Amino acid sequence: MSSIPTQNIYDDPKFFKAYSTLPRSQHGFDAAPEWPVLQEMVLKNNKLGHSGIENEHVLDLGCGYGWFTRWARENGAKHVKGMDVSTKMIERAKESEQDLRKKGSIPPSYGTLCYEVGDLETISFSASEIDSYDLVYSSLTFHYIEDFSKLLRQIRLCLKKGSPEDGSRKGGRLIFSVEHPICTAPINPEPDWKVLPNEDGDGVGRKIWPLNSYSDEGPRVTSWLGIDGVRKYHRTVETYVTALLQNGFVPTGLKDWVPSEHDVEEHPEWKDERHRPYFLLISAEIHSHY
Repeated sequence: MSSIPTQNIYDDPKFFKAYSTLPRSQHGFDAAPEWPVLQEMVLKNNKLGHSGIENEHVLDLGCGYGWFTRWARENGAKHVKGMDVSTKMIERAKESEQDLRKKGSIPPSYGTLCYEVGDLETISFSASEIDSYDLVYSSLTFHYIEDFSKLLRQIRLCLKKGSPEDGSRKGGRLIFSVEHPICTAPINPEPDWKVLPNEDGDGVGRKIWPLNSYSDEGPRVTSWLGIDGVRKYHRTVETYVTALLQNGFVPTGLKDWVPSEHDVEEHPEWKDERHRPYFLLISAEIHSHY
């Protein structure tokens, strides 16, 4: 059981208002530079004779405004469920769904889509959801979770199991992104870029990321969008991968995401982000013999 109550900053009116102004909130995947890599992971399906997510059952944990849930349905998923701890997030996702229905933008051929308020720290699935999902997806949510291994055990329960005897049925998949551990590691000073003095002592030197406390896992408290005390959990890349292996998953992809040179050409303000990975993207599937 989690020893610290789940923090739900998104239902704070001040925070939610500020969050709604972020490019990701307003433009979805168009403002998420890591999305093309995640999309490739999602569509690179290793199931026999199958590609993409057509006819799959998909679960989005930490669904926010529902950008991925709607994308999954548009790309052929048979059933999609979005879950988030924030009531305001779920309300916004439902509003977007209602707007699409009013506009007649949801063809009859589309699969079903539903949303649910749920705490990932205490999540449990009904009997009908056990062994029912082909894909569990999560974007920038798991670094808010204290007990990652516990969550993985629950995810494994709801994912479809493979058929090790003849290989006719591949196990379900988990694809997620988190803030990179290099970004979440620093405790003191407050994480920020530092500028080294020029060798000549004249002018501005190059920027570095002040990595410290990488091996000291646990909560990190910071300020974000005008709210103090925002809590995240730092864990190393090794811990993420080991937790997957120990809980019945086989990693199938791992990406230290940094902006490409092309990204920087379009967004010069991202130049410094090429000096250290900003996101960690991981794909995994159920181990057939676990």
